[in-house]
Amino acid sequence: MGDIRLSQTDSSAYAAVRACICGLLVFFAFFIRAAHAAPIGGGETDLSGVKEGWSWPVIVIQPPEGWGSPSGESIKYGLRAAEREISLSREAINGFEVTFMFSSVADPAELARRVETWRGMKSCAILSFGGDLMDLELKRLCAERGPSVIFAGGENIAIKNPANDSPFPYLFALDYTYFARANALAAFAKQGVSGRSVVIMTDGLSEKLARGAGKNADMLRRDGVQTHVYFVPAMVQNRFDAQVREAVSSGAGVITSWLDSLSTLSVWRTVTLGRNDVTVCFSGVKNSILLDADGLVLVDKDDILNHNDEGKHVMDVKARDLFGRALADPVTAAKAYALGKWAIDGFVNARVISAPSVAEALSVADGIPLMDEMLSIDPRTNRPKSRKFCVLKVGGRAFEPVSSVDVYSVEVIE
Repeated sequence: MGDIRLSQTDSSAYAAVRACICGLLVFFAFFIRAAHAAPIGGGETDLSGVKEGWSWPVIVIQPPEGWGSPSGESIKYGLRAAEREISLSREAINGFEVTFMFSSVADPAELARRVETWRGMKSCAILSFGGDLMDLELKRLCAERGPSVIFAGGENIAIKNPANDSPFPYLFALDYTYFARANALAAFAKQGVSGRSVVIMTDGLSEKLARGAGKNADMLRRDGVQTHVYFVPAMVQNRFDAQVREAVSSGAGVITSWLDSLSTLSVWRTVTLGRNDVTVCFSGVKNSILLDADGLVLVDKDDILNHNDEGKHVMDVKARDLFGRALADPVTAAKAYALGKWAIDGFVNARVISAPSVAEALSVADGIPLMDEMLSIDPRTNRPKSRKFCVLKVGGRAFEPVSSVDVYSVEVIE
């Protein structure tokens, strides 16, 4: 007969072999996909641990430039390094691991729906690199309900409840608010006045600048430094000769400008042309129009990291050892690594894995590595207890680091 008929036994054996082969193919396909997901360069996150219940999900909000940008790639490397280290440890988190899930959400309007989904997944932590608008919406959604949000920035967001001056239970931030500049400038001025007074110039029509100037003056007076605050109408005035002459004649050793960049340049020029032995400080951010103002002093929190070549090298070596890849932005990777370690510490030290318990543990986390700084979190602020700020001086059309000062979060206003 031309037809070949299989017996029932043969047919069953063939089906079993076929099923086994299909199963192996599915297994190898999943394994290959997971293997490609572990390196950072654009692969998908391996969610098997979350689905099977042996890994805790931590949601990560992308930077404004997206995950494909140098900063996005560096954030992934930093967090994957923290994730890999906990997975390689013997005990992990009482037998569990952590999976960082890199969210595609880019519009704050999408967050309300996504946060509900993340709550349903029992995610206890969100790490935000999303910038001011995303951070403000996360604050609105999570401040009192959770999950905990750790902001990679936090300079422009208040995480304290004005009703009781205590931090919202589910909000945390790596950085201090903008007003920390007042503390850093006071610390610098106190070191350099040598018995002379400090004059602070500000525009009373700007609530933000005037508030920072007031805090700056309070810090100096608390430490016994004679301090005078001059309110000037910077919006309608571009020369400050009279105020500078008065400051110099009063014996000021430092003039600190809580004004805009152009007004600060005017103050600096007047001091310089008069050949006065007075240091001019600026409360704002680095700006290219200031690069001709030789001797001008300002403070910056990130330049401590930007000028830490050893710390950047250590972070780069970590990425090369774990993933065989160089970092495009080792400073951003170092911040991400710190946030990852902070989140993991919350899971390690939580009494039980629940949103309230993880939040409580995050508020007292200790030993968080940010390059060569080891950060401890202050439960009175839900920010690091202390951070170093770099003191920069303009010279040769560059912002050169000259020293550093310590700022304490409990002393910073929000």
